[in-house]
Amino acid sequence: MAIETIPIQGVWRLLRWLPGFLLRRYFTRERLAQLIYVDIRPRHDSAVVDLGQTASFTLYLQAINLSPFSVELDRASFRFWFGGATLDALILKKQIIAPGEIATLYLSGAIPDGHANQMTRLHKDNPVALDGNIEFNCSVRSFAKTVGHLDGINPKVYNAHVRTDA
Repeated sequence: MAIETIPIQGVWRLLRWLPGFLLRRYFTRERLAQLIYVDIRPRHDSAVVDLGQTASFTLYLQAINLSPFSVELDRASFRFWFGGATLDALILKKQIIAPGEIATLYLSGAIPDGHANQMTRLHKDNPVALDGNIEFNCSVRSFAKTVGHLDGINPKVYNAHVRTDA
């Protein structure tokens, strides 16, 4: 039987029975972080910016756990660049992500009026990007995942015409 036909879940189950010190030696913080894939959710409205009177933004990310262990999202902080302004968002709710699971991460926040006015004027001329840091807990060790500069985000912008300051 070829190795390609063995399901990854079966291989990972065998690895979990190794002694803890061997697992910690093989699964370093860097390796565990590489086994967590984080990106913008690919379908529907993954990024929405509402520039109405009470301006806000929402982003949906997906996290895929490719490791053999359940990991717990402990906390996360993100920076969202849009319209020449930077917005901060936090995830403080703990969430368990099982091996092979695809989890949805939800970011939202209010946009101050000054930022919203600037975004109304400049949202077509500036790149949109996201970066951040996510802290995970795992049975092997705790580790951090740095989400590098994710660009190419195409947010849907609503109510930009409402801002008279634009």
